Amino acid sequence: MRSLKLFHYIIILFILTSLFLVLKQFNAISEPAIPFIYELKTKKAMPVSYLPESNSSILEPNKHTVGIFSIGKETFQLKEIFQIAGIPHIFTHNLEDLNKTSILFLDFNIDKPPHLPLKTIEFFYKYVERGGIIIGNEIINYKKGLLKTLFGYEDYIPSQEHKELYLAYSEYNKYFDTTEENNYLLSTISQAPYTNTLVLSTAKSIAFYEDNETAISINDYGKGKAINLGVSLYDLRYRNLLAKDFRANKEYINHFEPLSDFIIFFLKSIYEHHLKNTLTLHTSKDGNQATVIMTHDIAFSKSIENIQQFIKLQEKLEIKASYNIQVKYMTDDKDKAFFMFKNFDYLLNAQKEGHEIASRAIMETKNFFLLPRGECNETYPEYKPFSFSDLVDLGNPTACGEVKVSKELLLGVGVDAVETYRSAGLLYHPHLPELLEEYGYRYSSSFSAEDVLSYFPFRYMRNFSTLDDPSKIWEIPLVLEDEMFPPLYFRIGKAIELFEKIYDNGGVYTIVNHTDLTLYKLKNLDIEFLESFYEKLPEDVWKDTMGNVGAFWDKRDRIVFRYEIADKKLTLKVHSLSDIDGLTFKIDNLKIKNNENIYLLNNKLVVDVEEGMNEWQLDLY
Repeated sequence: MRSLKLFHYIIILFILTSLFLVLKQFNAISEPAIPFIYELKTKKAMPVSYLPESNSSILEPNKHTVGIFSIGKETFQLKEIFQIAGIPHIFTHNLEDLNKTSILFLDFNIDKPPHLPLKTIEFFYKYVERGGIIIGNEIINYKKGLLKTLFGYEDYIPSQEHKELYLAYSEYNKYFDTTEENNYLLSTISQAPYTNTLVLSTAKSIAFYEDNETAISINDYGKGKAINLGVSLYDLRYRNLLAKDFRANKEYINHFEPLSDFIIFFLKSIYEHHLKNTLTLHTSKDGNQATVIMTHDIAFSKSIENIQQFIKLQEKLEIKASYNIQVKYMTDDKDKAFFMFKNFDYLLNAQKEGHEIASRAIMETKNFFLLPRGECNETYPEYKPFSFSDLVDLGNPTACGEVKVSKELLLGVGVDAVETYRSAGLLYHPHLPELLEEYGYRYSSSFSAEDVLSYFPFRYMRNFSTLDDPSKIWEIPLVLEDEMFPPLYFRIGKAIELFEKIYDNGGVYTIVNHTDLTLYKLKNLDIEFLESFYEKLPEDVWKDTMGNVGAFWDKRDRIVFRYEIADKKLTLKVHSLSDIDGLTFKIDNLKIKNNENIYLLNNKLVVDVEEGMNEWQLDLY
């Protein structure tokens, strides 16, 4: 009987929702599809200066530094892996510098094996024999099998059949404490990436495919170890960040699928296991464990006035949020125009209260990826894009118009700075990174975390086809959304469960919430959900805007540091290209005495860094 009543309720709800959507569509289409909000002010979007790249060689390597011997073209992506992991590293082919380190990462190209002098190969063997650790990426095709004995394999078998990766128990499982972090998908479709089965001689398997063949191996050689990756970094991480994976995610959002982050924590586990007493750069600030960002998409004519209700919530929670404004001055099949004079006070009041105002484009479209780049001569009011249907956009929509004109209009209203962009429909465009740079943006949030399989910010590539031209733009992936069924209010348990997994890894948990508060979708309960969610968070969580979090990651990305331990003293050297308050290091098996120039919290060391070279001498217990 109860199930019958529930069925009737669902049918009635479906009918009411359908009627609402039909009326909404009729009202929208009945409006003239021309810009009827005239005389809006614009202000030119100017380029901004970006931080230069850091130089890992600016500080001398030591035994706590990982040496990276890279022949591959994706050196920036490899640097990003080590930077997110917070491991001190140096890119060099200088054998004297590499000899000072305890861990060495070899990054080759399987299609074009390097031609190295025999003395370099001999160095690799001696390095491990004396107790060093070598990790190899795409080394299996090295000429004449000169590395086979070192890595303990006889051969390799390439394949495009493997779709799953499983971790065996090993000393490197420190950070892999959930099912999702032990079992990974490489593909959910008929195709799969190229992988290599390692045919072992003396090595043992520490990761395998679904057919139980070896994916990653470890070989004892002398006093050290050699670890061999049968799956390349490109297939573990790089392709995912370019949305070129083989649909390696089962879900779109609201779940935990961290394939792209695997290599980060695998390397960190190796580093901490073999060096025992370590200091690594943490991923949040001020001694916090993780980061949470509340973002609001203003993409509905009835939602803009609700900003004031969310500002009251944020004042109560003592947090700041990011408000992503769709600059909708055209009526189309999606909605009526709402970027009008009577609504501007809501935006400016949010800015006055310390919240971030960001752009969410102009037109709601499902075809953003397919739009032409544009000539970047688009201006208001001549730029007149509008959606005719989900499949057809009319007017003259371009990627540059969406990026450029939306910012110029927000600046014209009186917004002080527009540094963050979120594309309509959370869609990417091949020219998005270069356009965001050209018009003075710094951050974007246009992917879900499961789209890219990562829960950390990362930098775009300017060229969608390559990995050797990094842009200055940071992508901050979305983790939790508010429009899927069931409504947010009924997902508090799942939301916290997801948060706990990301919190453990020091990740960034970004929420997207639309402020429409519509009753028929039960979004009128969103405020109650958000308040309950934030009240359940632990104290050591940094809560801020996309702009502030992005700025921290941009500065953190340029940090080069070294540390040494001797005579019960820890010497920490940090080179930075800017001032950073609250830079945080994770302490592993070190007991540091308090000092007036530092701050200790649980297993974290917090310092304020000035531009240039910084040094601390800290006593150990």
